[in-house]
Amino acid sequence: MVYLKIKRQDESREWYDTFETKETPGMTVLEALFYVQEHMDGSLCFRYACRGAVCGSCGMLINRVPRLACRTQVGIAKKENTREGSGDIFVAGQKSEEENEVILIEPLANLDVIRDLIVDMDSFYNLVDSIKPWISSPEEHPEGGNLMDPDLREQIEKYTNCILCACCHGACPVAARDDTYLSPATLAKAWRMHLDPREDNASRQERLNFVDSESGVWGCDLVYKCVAVCPKKVPPTLGIKALREEIEKNKEN
Repeated sequence: MVYLKIKRQDESREWYDTFETKETPGMTVLEALFYVQEHMDGSLCFRYACRGAVCGSCGMLINRVPRLACRTQVGIAKKENTREGSGDIFVAGQKSEEENEVILIEPLANLDVIRDLIVDMDSFYNLVDSIKPWISSPEEHPEGGNLMDPDLREQIEKYTNCILCACCHGACPVAARDDTYLSPATLAKAWRMHLDPREDNASRQERLNFVDSESGVWGCDLVYKCVAVCPKKVPPTLGIKALREEIEKNKEN
């Protein structure tokens, strides 16, 4: 058996409910939540869509770590130490005997909660949109198309894998204290757009100027928590450091 300790919220009221479910081989946390919703408490609210770690809808805190519920297996999660109330999202070690088999599930941090495990993603999406994450290429395209160097394509691909799940935002200590901070996902996207050879120079420079602030690349603590939790292995911190170097290089010129 496995016990799910789930944080609940309905308007201003907050509490925790614990549900006992039967574990099946390979069972994910999302499947366990479905069982609770269908058989124990139909009022439990959470987001999901693809169930295959593609859409990013089911991001939540599982044992204080931002993760996708659809790719987190119950068998692994129940053996982790949650240290409830520690505020530390990177905890390790063995649980006490009375804590064994309990999985702590909470909504993503640094975002307003709508109900239970559902957070308001609008503020996060607005941050991403603020850097204009699209190509502003000229109307006339090169004859033969836009050819791209394979090495450059490989660099860009690391960042195109982002699924906007906001796990990095939920892990970010800067986002926790500054709601104007652009977020790791936004800055990673800015570096991806900067690298793209199809982007025109004016738009590239405009984007660099926009992220050149304490709410942008200079606000990052460079503690790599966003890198640690990304389910798609996107390295936002490396992109932020690269943007800093590019900004400094422009100032020297």
